[in-house]
Amino acid sequence: MNMNNQIPQDKKERWLIPLFMIGIVLIWFLFPWTLSHLAKWLEWNIQNSDDTNFGTFGDTFGALNTLFSGLAFATLIITLILQRRELQLQRKAVEAQQLEIQKSNDIAEQQVTITEQQAELLEKQIREAQVQNFFNILFPLFNRRKTYYEAADKLPVFGPSSHVTNIQSKSTFKTLHMEALKTYDIFHKTYRNDFLYKDDVLRILKKMIHESSPFLLSYSYLKGSKYKENFLYIINFIENFEGIDDKDREVALSIFISDFSMSELYVISLLTIEDEILMEKVIKYKIFNSFIENDHDGKSVFSQLFSE
Repeated sequence: MNMNNQIPQDKKERWLIPLFMIGIVLIWFLFPWTLSHLAKWLEWNIQNSDDTNFGTFGDTFGALNTLFSGLAFATLIITLILQRRELQLQRKAVEAQQLEIQKSNDIAEQQVTITEQQAELLEKQIREAQVQNFFNILFPLFNRRKTYYEAADKLPVFGPSSHVTNIQSKSTFKTLHMEALKTYDIFHKTYRNDFLYKDDVLRILKKMIHESSPFLLSYSYLKGSKYKENFLYIINFIENFEGIDDKDREVALSIFISDFSMSELYVISLLTIEDEILMEKVIKYKIFNSFIENDHDGKSVFSQLFSE
């Protein structure tokens, strides 16, 4: 209800109560006169012959009081009925409001659920895109490793030499693989019954490598090659790439290591002897775990150097 309709309504309510009171007073005064004329018209005998003061009209006002009492009681009953109806309407209105609120809450909960599902879907899509991007970068790095392998497998010869053809025809990885097998076998037979710390093992192996002239040239060349640099770069890339979890890293490392030949793994084991960073990485990611599992007495170079 607006203010224009509210003002006439307030005026009407202010005049209603005085008019009602005036009506009650008029009924009070006019009721005896009306009752007297009604008695004459209907020829009722409401006056005793010896009563000159119309004392019997006292009963008239008693009837009036009874009338007002009945009206008051009837008004009370009507008021209670109206209040009951009003309460029922209010209760229905409250129930309707509660129902609307419940519907609104249900809609809000559905919207929250939909929003959460959309957020989860978006997060999943972002993660899948990051994983896809990770492998899209990783596989070209694997292919580049093959290029570096081919380059490192051919030992360069500088200056004139009568053995140029013989040196160039030898495979760097094959040479280092055979020398690694020989060196590790000698170490195992010599020190298998000795208790050695890891530093002692490294010191002995370094001395054996530098005293073995047949493969020292190949070993020195490979230490500074792009092949070794690429190996470390790929491991660091897998380790530090953001947006992937440990499972993705394990899969990537598994694919990476599965592509290595036995010769390459032996050569990498030689390169770790004088490279602390490379040693840390191969131990952390269990690059030589297959060698360690096959070492039953735990005395091999792989068990003593690369076990956690």
